[in-house]
Amino acid sequence: MRAWAVVALLAAAAALLAGSSYRARLEQARLELLKIDVQRDAIAAMSLTLDSNLMGAISLLGLIEPDIKQDSTESIAANQPKMSALLENVARSQQIQGLFVVGRDGLVKSSWDDSGKPSTGIDVRFRPYYKEAMAGRNNIYAAVSLARGDHALYFAAPVYAGMARRGDPVGVVVARTGMAKLERLLARSGQAAILLSPQGVVFASSRREWRGMLAGEVTPARVAGIRAVRQFGKLFEEKEPRPLPLKLAPGMVQGEGRHFAVASASVDWHDPSGAWQLVVLEDLGQSVPPGSGVPAAAMAAAVVLLLGAAGLRTVRSQAAQQRAHRELERVAQEQALRAERKMQLAQVALQMQQASDRHARLTAFLDQCHLLFGAMQGSIYAAVADGLVLTASYASTAPPARLALGEGLLGQCALEREARIVDASGAGAAWSIRSGLGGASPGALLLAPVQLQGRLLGAVELALLATPDAAAYEQFLSALDLLAINMTE
Repeated sequence: MRAWAVVALLAAAAALLAGSSYRARLEQARLELLKIDVQRDAIAAMSLTLDSNLMGAISLLGLIEPDIKQDSTESIAANQPKMSALLENVARSQQIQGLFVVGRDGLVKSSWDDSGKPSTGIDVRFRPYYKEAMAGRNNIYAAVSLARGDHALYFAAPVYAGMARRGDPVGVVVARTGMAKLERLLARSGQAAILLSPQGVVFASSRREWRGMLAGEVTPARVAGIRAVRQFGKLFEEKEPRPLPLKLAPGMVQGEGRHFAVASASVDWHDPSGAWQLVVLEDLGQSVPPGSGVPAAAMAAAVVLLLGAAGLRTVRSQAAQQRAHRELERVAQEQALRAERKMQLAQVALQMQQASDRHARLTAFLDQCHLLFGAMQGSIYAAVADGLVLTASYASTAPPARLALGEGLLGQCALEREARIVDASGAGAAWSIRSGLGGASPGALLLAPVQLQGRLLGAVELALLATPDAAAYEQFLSALDLLAINMTE
């Protein structure tokens, strides 16, 4: 029966491994398809913007239309009937919300707007789309209007004095459109899709609640930089952007209690701040449901069971029984050792629980470290705003009352948040353990940060006569969890 139990366990393990491996391969396949889809969508986004008929139309205006050239370079009256008719005809044919001509001085010369409020006379010389176009580059500038608060795209193309793209531009033709086409592109896949600005702002998304959020960590420096460009209108003037509930790193990510595949592609609109990103997230819980690996798991389990049955029929000798017996003894010893360690940890918890206050609990912890690990001296520091402060010690002569993060081995350990064993056997007089009867050099130092849910609470240092084995070191790390809980109370 025991042998069959082992075979059954092996079959279960094989099933689990095969099922999870098969599911991982399916998820990876979905990610590869998603990468192809997002590249296709990025090309589609470029065809709707920088490579669109609209961009071609305004680029052609700046190249061949004499009235546009004259309006850009000469001091003539704005919005003359012929110019207004030209702008309106082009705007209506291309479904443009607003179309205007900017002179070399950066002032809007003539304009047409479907709202009836022309932009004539506005100074746009500091706008990135004007600067890029005057440098000879067609570009797209996505922004939130300061006046209207709506999300818009600005298409800008240079105006040349001649009929060829030679020399410096003499003006700029600018068209403003809404986001309807791009939003339909984001929504067409049915997945969560995001148009991400170079600053990490979610400018548009198929998930409306994500729009205006910030990908990554929200820091004062990032927020100040976003406000400085004035690209997002009044969106962040009175409040900071909220962070996205999940990371957008390509690959597999966890967020909102779900497992997502993430793929992204660059959308280069010649924005001076950098390239925009089209990011698509696929909920793998929907495309690769939990039961996807069941067939592979069942097949693996069946194969292991058949092989196990065949093996059991052949392994019936005394030698095999003795090996099985020794294996069982080893497992029992490991279980007994784990049980003993649990009892030791329970004893530590009990001693700390029975202490009257926080200092007594920390002192009880150091006492137990002496009994469990042979610690001859020890100290516990608590994390404060400017470093570490001594809160408890055991048999220590004069430990420092305060340490800065990064100061000494313990301060560096707290800064790096990584436990370590320091071999002190060859350190000479660098470290010493002293008592009324004499002194000795420690064999090793145990240094460890005290953390709870990623928050640094303090650090602990123990001096031992000998280097601890792996089991003792593991037990010490487990005891740190008890110390962290008691340091928060």
